[in-house]
Amino acid sequence: MEKQILNILLELQKDMKGVISNVKILKVDSKELRGDVQSLKTDTKELRGDVQQLKTDTKELKGDVQQLKEDTKELRGDVQLLKTDTKELKGDVKLLKTDTKELKVNVQLLKNDTQELKTDVKLLKNDTGKLKSDVVDIKETVNRIETSQTEDVITLLNLLNKKTEGDFH
Repeated sequence: MEKQILNILLELQKDMKGVISNVKILKVDSKELRGDVQSLKTDTKELRGDVQQLKTDTKELKGDVQQLKEDTKELRGDVQLLKTDTKELKGDVKLLKTDTKELKVNVQLLKNDTQELKTDVKLLKNDTGKLKSDVVDIKETVNRIETSQTEDVITLLNLLNKKTEGDFH
């Protein structure tokens, strides 16, 4: 019985290390996403594709966080069973609780990173809106210039026509 409990505990510790490893990988992915957002700010041509990628990555992060939450719930249930089976395992249960707290902190960091990404995406959307407004202003200016030039050409043609008529008379 004690061997089974120890085996279960070892498996739980391995699972927790895997979860912690996944959280660290998610942190690295989140940092890479922040780098992508910075590059989006400087390269508006690639904005739409990169924003879509960020949305996809955020969805994946949410899925990973959900999986971590489910794993944590399972671990809590296992810890409760271990507490009821033997008092000797209390030290190991405390280690699991510490790991769970660390996991929660890492999940919170991921949530914060995701919120930062959302903020950056909003800023980029605002920049895109300003850019669209500038393009509209430029188009209007070009149209005014074209209209003015057309009027000038018509005036010159009329003057030339009058001069030519005057030369023939």
